[in-house]
Amino acid sequence: MGEANPKLKGKLLYAFGTSIVNGHLANTSFVDDICQENQMTYKKFCINGAASRSTDPNNIIDQIKNAPSEVPDLIVFDSIANDAYATVTDDPDTMGKITYGFNNQLDPKTYCGALETICKLLETKYQGAKILYVATHKTPARDLRVQTIMHDVSVKIVHKWSIKVADLYTDGNFNGFLESYQHDYSYDKVDANGSNHSVGGTGTHPNADGYRLFYDPIITQSLVSLTSN
Repeated sequence: MGEANPKLKGKLLYAFGTSIVNGHLANTSFVDDICQENQMTYKKFCINGAASRSTDPNNIIDQIKNAPSEVPDLIVFDSIANDAYATVTDDPDTMGKITYGFNNQLDPKTYCGALETICKLLETKYQGAKILYVATHKTPARDLRVQTIMHDVSVKIVHKWSIKVADLYTDGNFNGFLESYQHDYSYDKVDANGSNHSVGGTGTHPNADGYRLFYDPIITQSLVSLTSN
């Protein structure tokens, strides 16, 4: 355990999104790592299998709506993992479009409309909080073409809403398509202690080393850059 960063120490962080933010079966992720390391208070509302679109009963929009109204200092969220299918990207009615302004009617049944709804909800319900979007790493569990489309659109949307990106998809060299990375840095089943120190995964869910080596440094740096004191 290192020394807490003075810019993060004592901050309150909320986390929304999918299993990669939650930490899969061990319920331990970069959120736990970073917040415990830096003596932060945190609450995770992320749920395994959550999609962005409101057509899925397990969705990120509801996570935000159901979360406490107390405004945190920092927010992290992701959005792609459980929407990244060709049935979404290749169907204009399901993918939707990025709107031009900020007062447009948003359709949360589409991916673009859902992510814009998430951004707007976070910025209005938690006005003043510093928000970080985590673009998750490349995983062999999804078609690479589809992931790239989703990544590029999601980054455009969050940038439209003036939200900072920690881009694990293009930075940090965690590539789940490489077999050695799959084995060493991801897990599918917890270890004997119920934690995420097991290996031999299929490249989707980072294990303890996957978070420590790739997610934790980039996200910590991004959070520090968002804080003013």
